[in-house]
Amino acid sequence: MARPSPARSNKLTAEEIRLQKAADALRRKEQELEQELRMLPARLQAKRTKERQAAKLRAEMASPAISLNGIRGTRGAKPNGRRRPLPARELQNARIKFLVLCLILATIGILLWRSLP
Repeated sequence: MARPSPARSNKLTAEEIRLQKAADALRRKEQELEQELRMLPARLQAKRTKERQAAKLRAEMASPAISLNGIRGTRGAKPNGRRRPLPARELQNARIKFLVLCLILATIGILLWRSLP
């Protein structure tokens, strides 16, 4: 029986060592990826929760809507639906504005009525 030549044996051993190193590297990469895959759902859930909280905070901090009470969100009107009464000074100013606008409307109406033939 002929013995294999030492040069051929060295080539095979070097190739086996190289393949073994490559297999080890692939195993390490596979373990890293599996670890990342296990951690991914928790990270996604945390990200969604954070985004939801940020959206809620942006909605609460947004400028008030132009609506019935002019305020929305947690800073809005009381849940019982009662509106706060206007202060006396604002109420008086509103009445004066209403009377002035009524006088202007009446004046325009009279002027139009007189101009008709």
